[in-house]
Amino acid sequence: MKRALLSIVCGAALIANSVVCAADPLSDKEMADRYFQAAQSGDNDAQFFLGALYSAGAGRPRSDEQAFQWFSRAAEQGHSHAMLVLAGLYAIGRGTAKDNVNAYKWAYIVSVGTRVDEFRNGARQLMGVLETRMTPAELSQARAAAADWHAVPTQARLATPSETAPPQPSPPVSKPSPSASAAAPSAPTASSKKDDIDTLMDKMPSELRKRLGF
Repeated sequence: MKRALLSIVCGAALIANSVVCAADPLSDKEMADRYFQAAQSGDNDAQFFLGALYSAGAGRPRSDEQAFQWFSRAAEQGHSHAMLVLAGLYAIGRGTAKDNVNAYKWAYIVSVGTRVDEFRNGARQLMGVLETRMTPAELSQARAAAADWHAVPTQARLATPSETAPPQPSPPVSKPSPSASAAAPSAPTASSKKDDIDTLMDKMPSELRKRLGF
């Protein structure tokens, strides 16, 4: 029963390994490359999606380790869905060593911090399973770690995982937009970055979007 519950929690957040994609392999790779660039810039939605692509082997070679790294980067920035996935990965030891303390920590953060009922309920279910496996000292350690956690930009904490992709270019120099004054060069805004991600999402095959929960 406990094993089944863990499978349900993880399965609700991760793509199935045998995902069926409407796009051809070349299109998958091009889409994954674009997400990689956005993920490298620190966008947590792109990091989450790239982790899902690695988990499914869509547009990237299937790799639980790379999936774990990208889900971790998104979670560190406060991405609730990535946090729940990360908790499940730690609980079952997928892409990383099994670690009940870290699993409980991330589930606890989701349970008290997200406004999404599905994520909150899944986190609490996972916590219930973990509590039967952990000592009082481990539970105290996990809760303390959760209380100390603060979302931070990934680039300030984690190195880029090694993979067969071009090295990250230096950040481009901001250029003034036509409507901006010459004394105030424009910089990418949060809304413009979100628009870029939404554009990529729109190009994602519908079956893949469903499996990702988007």
